[in-house]
Amino acid sequence: MAATALSYSYRYPFESAVLESASAPAMRLATSLDGTSDDLFFDGSLRQPALVGKCLTVLSSIVRTRFYQPLDPMMLDPVVTSGGGMLRFEGFSSCCGVYARVDLAPEAFDTDLRGKGTTNVDFNDAMRTALRRLSDNDDAQLQVGGEGVTLRTDDDKVVERKVKLPVRWIKGFCEVQAYQPRMTPHFELTQNDARTLFRSFPKGSNAKRPVHITRTGRTMRLASRPQRGSVQLEGADRVRVLEPLIPYTKQLNIWYDSDAHTSGWELQFDIGSMFTLVSPELNRGFSGEGQMLSRLATGQWQTAMPAVTDSLNWQSHIDIADISRSSRVGEAQIEAALAVLGTRGLVGFDVSSNKYFHRVLPFDMDKVEKQQPRLVAALKLIDADGVKLFEETPDGPNFQVAGTNVEHFVRLRPDGDRCTCQWFNRYQGQRGPCKHILAARIVKDSDQASVDSVTTDCEATE
Repeated sequence: MAATALSYSYRYPFESAVLESASAPAMRLATSLDGTSDDLFFDGSLRQPALVGKCLTVLSSIVRTRFYQPLDPMMLDPVVTSGGGMLRFEGFSSCCGVYARVDLAPEAFDTDLRGKGTTNVDFNDAMRTALRRLSDNDDAQLQVGGEGVTLRTDDDKVVERKVKLPVRWIKGFCEVQAYQPRMTPHFELTQNDARTLFRSFPKGSNAKRPVHITRTGRTMRLASRPQRGSVQLEGADRVRVLEPLIPYTKQLNIWYDSDAHTSGWELQFDIGSMFTLVSPELNRGFSGEGQMLSRLATGQWQTAMPAVTDSLNWQSHIDIADISRSSRVGEAQIEAALAVLGTRGLVGFDVSSNKYFHRVLPFDMDKVEKQQPRLVAALKLIDADGVKLFEETPDGPNFQVAGTNVEHFVRLRPDGDRCTCQWFNRYQGQRGPCKHILAARIVKDSDQASVDSVTTDCEATE
């Protein structure tokens, strides 16, 4: 069955291109005219054109690739955010298993113009070719947007490309924010160590099998079985795509979530970094994981939400402590509210700084039907009076929750909830809670007002 997709039109005032001139080449990236940013979004000189060109080329390759099933490339364009002195380019692989972001620091540019906002940028084939050809001998300018270009007169040229955006792709952008705060640094590699590791990755059909990255003394090696402190990687091609950037890398940081088996690969440069988040399995995308459902289901974030949303101003790093002091709301509630905003595409997360950053995904999120179907189903169970407290124990409460012609037994515990349903038995909580655990959590942690509020929030995403 074909994946659900949304019809979407990118409307660009011109095609992105590298403009040759007598003085210096200018890299001009067209932004989708969606009202999220000024016409001229960014304008500056590149201090390391070759590196910027290769970073954006790698990002574009990831966005156009289906790593699980190699098929024709999809015309999906990256998202760019400018704010707090940073210029960030984000993308998500067509198969939903790899998230990638290029962060260009203020040191990457000589510029007087940095706008604020988020929008799509046009990465056509000609633009990708020009990016690959950039060298450090070029005195290159980067311009994002188009000064004075509007849609108000017949003389304006608009490049329109109609695409089918997979709902899974859009949801994946939101879901990855739930994984990154849980990741911890496992390995720090020098450029030589990183080069050796990448050369050891299996190729061809062997690249699909799981490998376990471990360190023996000072040597990085691959093992066929898990080792203490190792990092699991399935689908080495999803990481090997970063190899062209190794010559520019100061340090490679490998982040890992030992419970979820997601790995993060951060290449640090003099002018910024590139980060990729890789799903645990080659055939497993981030879009259906539901890692944020427990927080969405409870009301712990709701009192903090007004203070958090009022503070958003395209910051590159959101300071939770500052918001907590000014709003007199606990830091845990502030963090919970930011996590919920991540599921709506309003913030991203930067593992190196361990902070969220503000951006607005340039998609019509209201058209993404039933983004959280398990939460919708849990609320229906509550409305149908299908959740009953069975007993209170010293370890936590037990519930009986209605299923299809059967009653499921749910145990809520600080060290992990459990359910007797087929979903939980299959995934053991690795893909978020089942609808029965969600329903029990809502009944336990929320009063009726909170339930009504969650219902309203959920309906807004349908």
